[in-house]
Amino acid sequence: MSVYKKGKYFHYDFQFHGVRYTGSTGCTSKRKAEEFEKRTRDDAAVPARQRPAITVDEACGLYREKVETLPSWPTTRYMLRSLVAGLGSNVRLSDVTQRDLQVYLAKRRKGRKPATLNREIDVARAVWEHADKTRFDVGDKPDWRALKLKDTARIDRELSVDEEQRLFVHLRADVCDAVDFLLKSGWRRNEVLNLRWVDCNLEARVCATKIKGGDVVRRPLNDTLAEIIRRQPRVCEFVFTFVCQRPSKNRRRGQRYHLTPTALRSPFGKALADAKITGFRLHDLRHTRATRIVRSTGSLIAAKGALAHRSITTTQRYAHVLDDDTRNALDASESRNSPEA
Repeated sequence: MSVYKKGKYFHYDFQFHGVRYTGSTGCTSKRKAEEFEKRTRDDAAVPARQRPAITVDEACGLYREKVETLPSWPTTRYMLRSLVAGLGSNVRLSDVTQRDLQVYLAKRRKGRKPATLNREIDVARAVWEHADKTRFDVGDKPDWRALKLKDTARIDRELSVDEEQRLFVHLRADVCDAVDFLLKSGWRRNEVLNLRWVDCNLEARVCATKIKGGDVVRRPLNDTLAEIIRRQPRVCEFVFTFVCQRPSKNRRRGQRYHLTPTALRSPFGKALADAKITGFRLHDLRHTRATRIVRSTGSLIAAKGALAHRSITTTQRYAHVLDDDTRNALDASESRNSPEA
């Protein structure tokens, strides 16, 4: 029996009847990894054997290997840690009941918006589904739909021209370019904040970015976006940085560091408050750009390309802008000289 460590987890690699079996055990302990490999060998010899058990911690570790290269990994990581701590690291996935999940989510609900909690539910569901596809025993699958919360308080909205002017007046100078790039590009937050210098070809005016789902796409830049990138100071591998305001163990006041979602949250929120802009999120910058593209071009296809949507169905949410243009055209085309009956 042989297992080997690759990164954080032990992996297995063996052959049975000329078929190679290889993969991650999802275990950080060599003893558990060897037990995992033994079960896998037994499964290979007796395919009809009952599926092996997997703990919450092991299932999260297995899922980690699938998603840790995605832009959303920092957010997913803390959700996985919370899931392990909340349900118990050594609890088998097959033993987790619907009630266990309800109790766990009720504790997580305090101080969190429904959309945030629903995102955690989506991550938990992905852990279960990945373990199931990897042929582990997950027991009776939870009713994920029943666990979801209704989110009626949040509606995407467009930033008006006046609000845009007020926002940038109150934005801190060191994060102004990053917010301006978000607004003018329509890229997702993580695409912008995780953009690296090696991803940029300013001569060809293109960038390579990793979009939601993990695909790497080629993003064209116009002159404005290229100029924003060009004027950023090169202090680390990432394009967008910020000036440290509060020193810590690893950071010095006045020095520039990689701009993260956490570092951007405070100055962006303060600028919104100072500008007296309510009901607006950072993600609404993307919504604003999409709406403006559709309004100015009349093309959902153009918006789909700019937003890097996989399907035009996703872009259809902006079709209401074209409806407004149609109404305006109908109003404008009415004859004002028609004789009255």
